[in-house]
Amino acid sequence: MAEVYGNVNVNYSYCKSVAQLKSAADYILGTKKEQIKEGIQKTRADLYGALGCNRDNFANSLLITWHERAMPRKMHDKKYSRYKQKDILAHKMSISFHPDDNDKLTYEEADKIAREFAHKFFWSKRYEAMWAVHTDTEHIHVHFIVSNCNVKIGKSFRRGMPELKEMSQFFGEQCMERGLTHSVRDTFYNEERKSFAECQMQKHDKLSFKEEIKTYVRLAMNSTETRTLEDVVEMLKKIYLMDIRLKGNTISYALPYHAGKTGKAQAVRGSKLGSRFTVAGIRQYMQEKEQKQMEYRRIMWDIEEAKQHLDDYGEWREEAKKGGNSFYEAFDYFQADNDVTENDEDIFYGSVFQEFNEQWQGKNQFVSEKKSEVAREEKVDYSKILLEERVKLLPPPTADQMAELKEYQKRMGYDEGKMKSMKYKMTVYNEFLKEYEYRKKHFGVKDNIQKKRRGRER
Repeated sequence: MAEVYGNVNVNYSYCKSVAQLKSAADYILGTKKEQIKEGIQKTRADLYGALGCNRDNFANSLLITWHERAMPRKMHDKKYSRYKQKDILAHKMSISFHPDDNDKLTYEEADKIAREFAHKFFWSKRYEAMWAVHTDTEHIHVHFIVSNCNVKIGKSFRRGMPELKEMSQFFGEQCMERGLTHSVRDTFYNEERKSFAECQMQKHDKLSFKEEIKTYVRLAMNSTETRTLEDVVEMLKKIYLMDIRLKGNTISYALPYHAGKTGKAQAVRGSKLGSRFTVAGIRQYMQEKEQKQMEYRRIMWDIEEAKQHLDDYGEWREEAKKGGNSFYEAFDYFQADNDVTENDEDIFYGSVFQEFNEQWQGKNQFVSEKKSEVAREEKVDYSKILLEERVKLLPPPTADQMAELKEYQKRMGYDEGKMKSMKYKMTVYNEFLKEYEYRKKHFGVKDNIQKKRRGRER
């Protein structure tokens, strides 16, 4: 199953006092005085539950002094005070479903999902938890309160970014299993969280230094002059005068005119800006960008080829009159010889039709030899040429894949000494396959075409 994510929200204030803890528990159950007075019904008796504690008296279950619950808290110095709101007693969070999935989701099913969620992330790790399915809004959602003290070892509960991502992914999978497709997404939207200072600057239409850095990095990544991570780093240094530190899989950015408290340029790691600004994120984006550009160039090349085919229409007719067969009939024979079906996309993209055209005019072999000759004379550095341009300079591929691989290694200048490394070998082989398949699509496999012709002649 592809990665999916659900809406898990942890952006709630902590419960740091008994009053806050009891208020939070009363709120999610709808038992606060003001809720009762206004007739607000948050949940039902069959739509809330707890693991490891009393669901109707959650606060006291966490604080009561009987040994099964109090000993871990006392042993690990987990104390609480009515007056000093310092220690975290409990965490609040929620999961929510999209209103468009209401026709597929019942409150009872939401309660079942909440129980599975609470068991996996809270009680299985020995943190007491209570939940309640709320029925008073258009979108069905569930609130949780989780104890901050592990009842077994007294360890505090963690809800950082890795934990939140794991929760979101698990919740997304729960939704997909039940066909709740509107309640999931394919990206983890919490990866770029803003600090309070950044939010305040955004309110006043000002860029924080992090947003300024992200703007420059985006500009460099989308420039027509950049193709690799190294190109992006070079442009950021030269054009945007940024200080970049690139070490292995870690990258950090700094603006020389933005000083921190120490007076030095304040640096920020790419991981703090979001996954797109890490080493892996930039490399992935540059690969996607290159693929899109290649596809665009391929489409433009096909358009040009189609124009040339139309220009050759008159020549085909004259040649057909001399040969006795029309060019339509000749193309039908060509398709039969090479086992090309009418629905083959190569016909649409023009490569098969181009090959037929060259053979029809008797220049296929001449063109291939001419390309190779030009490439030899000019001593072309194939490693610096884009794939589609490189293929135009190469002859049609043969069916001998190992021989083609050796030729590929030679023209790309790969170091024979490094070929002892399995990882290096696989990288080279994967690159070769990409070129080989593209050449087959462009030309067809030379040996196969000749075998089919010989078989037809017999």
